Amino acid sequence: MDTEYLRTAVGSVLAKGIAETVCAKPEDPVGFLAEYLLKSVADEKEGKELAAAKKVDAEVTAKADAAATAKAAKEEETAAAMALQVEKEDKRLASLLEAAVTSDEVFMAVLSFARARTGASGYVMLTDVSEKLIPAKVPEAPPAEEAPAEEPAEGEEPPADPPPEEEPPPPREPDVAKAIEYVAATSSDEALLIGKTLARVVMPEEGSDEPPPPTGVGEGVTFTAIDDFMAGSAKSLHVAKAVENRSVKFWYMPRLGAYACAPFADFLGDVGGVLGFDTLGLERAFTPAELELFESLAQRTGESLIRIEEGLAEHHHALIANLKELYPKDPESGAFPAAPPPEDGADPIETAKAALALPAAALAPLTDDSLKHLGTRRKLADAYLLVLKGVLALASPALAAEMAGATWDGLKEAIAMGEAKWGADLFALLGSFDVMAGAGEGGWEAAQSMATALTTAPEDGGNPPKDSLAENENLLLAKVLCDWLLAACQVQTLKAEKEAAEAAAAAEAAAAEAPPEEAQE
Repeated sequence: MDTEYLRTAVGSVLAKGIAETVCAKPEDPVGFLAEYLLKSVADEKEGKELAAAKKVDAEVTAKADAAATAKAAKEEETAAAMALQVEKEDKRLASLLEAAVTSDEVFMAVLSFARARTGASGYVMLTDVSEKLIPAKVPEAPPAEEAPAEEPAEGEEPPADPPPEEEPPPPREPDVAKAIEYVAATSSDEALLIGKTLARVVMPEEGSDEPPPPTGVGEGVTFTAIDDFMAGSAKSLHVAKAVENRSVKFWYMPRLGAYACAPFADFLGDVGGVLGFDTLGLERAFTPAELELFESLAQRTGESLIRIEEGLAEHHHALIANLKELYPKDPESGAFPAAPPPEDGADPIETAKAALALPAAALAPLTDDSLKHLGTRRKLADAYLLVLKGVLALASPALAAEMAGATWDGLKEAIAMGEAKWGADLFALLGSFDVMAGAGEGGWEAAQSMATALTTAPEDGGNPPKDSLAENENLLLAKVLCDWLLAACQVQTLKAEKEAAEAAAAAEAAAAEAPPEEAQE
């Protein structure tokens, strides 16, 4: 018999069972011992199964923990990569805005950034508020040292009290936007939006017979955002379900999605434009973080435009200062340079050429920088536009036929495409312009038409348009160009009259010298 096997396999269990039987003293000791042994076997089996289950649970838990740790690490890695990407995009945007020298560069940098960050379509709407010229920077004078008050000498009157300080001027009335124009958009919306305008709905005054315009359908919630911004109540507007708001203007088929916009201000605090975004077709609203981003982008857009405008204003003020020296205005009479009155018997053409030489000499040394400010203006005074059209008709005769109906936008497009003289080339041409040698040939009809419009008073009364150019110092370049145009047209008129008179005299002389037969024929 293998006693070692019995001792190791059942000895300990049997010993415990006998001990339990002795202690319990059951009536059926054999049955008791048998039940004990059976229960021990069952307990041992259950224990092994429990241990195996715990082992499996531990393995499952370990795998789950490992998977969770890996997922967390991956999420952390993804978040870090996204944060790095966001940081790169932020730095790139900051670099683009800092390097931007035109408003278009600012707009495209902001729109592409917002598109990459949110996936939304974006566009820029400029308001019709007036373009304001930033004043020239005046160097600050050092504070004057106050002299100690002196006691009046015996018998002298004490000094009079200083005059009261002048009351500050009344607060400036804000320039309220009455219309907006879409000037930039993400690529998918350019063809649909750019060039479109939207006017504010204006209710007739109380007591007016005009019927009120229709409201509540497509008049544009952007004006609400502008008004709230001006009132200081909100920096952005969010319409989570644009299709449910009947005031939202859809330029195409209404679709599910959200609309948000954030105005930006000019240097005086008026709303110069608005950034707009939508998720039409994406069927989702904007998150608070995205709205905060739009507000930040609007602020940065306004700051960048002001920085660019400050640089342009510096060029403009430098131009005005230069022209004041080259084309000085008499401080007493307010008259601009003029040719001396002609002597008796003087050739009128030579007198007219002398008048032309004065503005020509002032224009000749001007450079490309002299027109940087002008070339960025969205609107132009009517008289200024007439002057430019007349001047360009002579400087670029190929465009003369188009000048009658040309707009400022049209002129800028021709300038950008190199079809019209501009900058230093234009000024050099005007400075050396020789009417008698045939300069400007092909453009005189258009130039004379503009000159006539400039010197003709409106039918409802008032001064001719050219007079408005002399009243505003900031239009000094237009005044010099106007004087040049009128003088050039005068020389051309006298030249044409002289040539016509000479031709008539030659024809008369030829007729007088011809034989009678030829004369009769």
